Amino acid sequence: MGFPDPCIPLPVGASDDEINQACQENAARLDAWLEAEAEAAKSDRPTKTRYDGTVLTACRVYQEHKLSRFHTVKHNTRATYISSLRLIEATVGKRLIHKLTVLDVQNWYDKWKAPAEPGGPERIDRAHDAVSMFRTVLRFMTALRKPECKLLADELRVVRFEKGGAREEEMTYAHASAFVRKALEMGETGVIPKDRALYMAIGVAGQFEMGLRQMDIIGDWYPGSPPPKLPKGVATLEHDGELWAGYFSWELVPGWQWRLRTSKSKYKSPALFDLTIMGLLFPLLEAVPHHQRTGSIVKGEHGLPVRQTSYGKWFRQIARAANIPDEVWNMDARAGAATEAYNAGVVIEDISGLLTHSNTKTTERYIRRKSAQRVEGVILARQRDRVDKKGGGGDAGS
Repeated sequence: MGFPDPCIPLPVGASDDEINQACQENAARLDAWLEAEAEAAKSDRPTKTRYDGTVLTACRVYQEHKLSRFHTVKHNTRATYISSLRLIEATVGKRLIHKLTVLDVQNWYDKWKAPAEPGGPERIDRAHDAVSMFRTVLRFMTALRKPECKLLADELRVVRFEKGGAREEEMTYAHASAFVRKALEMGETGVIPKDRALYMAIGVAGQFEMGLRQMDIIGDWYPGSPPPKLPKGVATLEHDGELWAGYFSWELVPGWQWRLRTSKSKYKSPALFDLTIMGLLFPLLEAVPHHQRTGSIVKGEHGLPVRQTSYGKWFRQIARAANIPDEVWNMDARAGAATEAYNAGVVIEDISGLLTHSNTKTTERYIRRKSAQRVEGVILARQRDRVDKKGGGGDAGS
C-alpha cells in the first residue's frame, strides 16, 4: 500500500522487552498511517499520486496538485523545473524524506555538479537548480502539513549552495557584423536557405543594435490551450494548436518606428526604437521582399515565426562559420550592447533605459570588464598626478 518503511531494522543486541517496545511503537505508527490513508480514500484525492514519504512522490504531488505554483509559471520556466525534477526523481527518488539530513542534500549537490565526462567542466548551475527545486518541493509539501518536509526545509534554510558565476562573455560589434556577413554569404552560396540567412542576420543584428533579449526579437510559442494571458498590443498567430506571440512584427513597425514593451518593465513602459538609424540592422530589413513583410519579422520554417530551438541551432552554425567562439552566445548581444555604450561614454542611467531596467545595479551586471576599467582609470590617474607633481616641483623623491 506504499507505507514509507517496508522494512524496519530492530536494534542489534536488544532485550526482549526493548524489541517488544520497538515493535509496539512501529505497529502504532503503521496503524496511524493506515487510518490516515483510509480517511484520504474517502475524500477526493487532489493528486493522482499518493504521497508515501519518498522524494519521488513528493515531486509528483508538487507537479499534480491544482494549487501548486508549478501550473502558474511560464511554460519555458516550467520546462526548466521539469528538467530539475527529472534529475531529482531519477537519482534520489526512492529516498525517504524523514530519513534525510542536510548532509545528504550536500552530497547530492556534489554528485549533481560533477563533470559529465572526465576532465570536463563542473555543472554547478545544474546542481544549484536541482537543489533549489528540491527546496521548492519541500516548501510545497510543508504547506500540505507534512512534518518531515517542514523539518528538512527548515534545516536547509540556513545552508548555502554555490551558484554558477555570472556570464563574462559579450558579443562585440566585430562579432555581430561578422555574423551578418557570414550569414548572407552562406545564403548566397547555398550553404543555407537564402531567406533563413537573411532572417538570422536580422535577428542577431536586432538583438545587438537594440540590446534586446532573444525572446523580444523572435517572440515565443505557447503549447496547448487555452492561450495564456498576453500583454496588450502583442502580435499573435495560431497554428496547429499552438499560439505564437511577439512584438517584433511587421504590422508593429509603422514608418520604421517600433514600440516594444518588455517583461522587465512589466509590459507597461514601452521603449521606442527608430529602426532607420541602425546601420547594421536597417539595410537587412530593407532587403526583405515586400510580399514577405507580414507577421513575425524573424521567420523559420514554412514562413512561420522561428522557434527557439531552431534559432539557437542556426545561430551556432553560422557563428562557427564566422569564427565566433562557442563561448559567445546570442544572448550575449545584450551585454555587448551595454558594454559598447558604456565604453562610448553613455551614462549608466541611459543604458538602463535601453535595457528597460528600473535599477542601474542590474544594468551594471551587463557591462563587461567595468571593474578592470575602473582599476585602470585609477592607476592612470595616479600616474598623471605623479607627473604633475614632479613637473611642479612637488615630488618628494626629487
